Amino acid sequence: MYKIGNLRYKVDLQGPTRTSDGAGGYTEAWGTKTHLYADIRPQNALETFRQGQLQEKVTHKITIRYRSDINTNYRIVYESRTFHIKGIKNLKERDRFLELLCEEGVVA
Repeated sequence: MYKIGNLRYKVDLQGPTRTSDGAGGYTEAWGTKTHLYADIRPQNALETFRQGQLQEKVTHKITIRYRSDINTNYRIVYESRTFHIKGIKNLKERDRFLELLCEEGVVA
């Protein structure tokens, strides 16, 4: 089973908020929903050359305590790093920990 002591990184859980721009469109900004503790572990790194530019994609597994209000539109921010949530796994379906499959270095 996962150990609570591994959650040693204080991170921000952020979600998008939309504001009307007055011309029929909207502006999207990120707002912090809460602060929580997480375990961040790199999994894979990939470099691609696309449209004349080098692009890096790094994948991570981020483990947090179980929350029912999280989805793949959210992101995790740790210091100056941003992790976009691509998948969510409820570890052992016990509602104790969530494993977030995230990408760093790409636009959501």
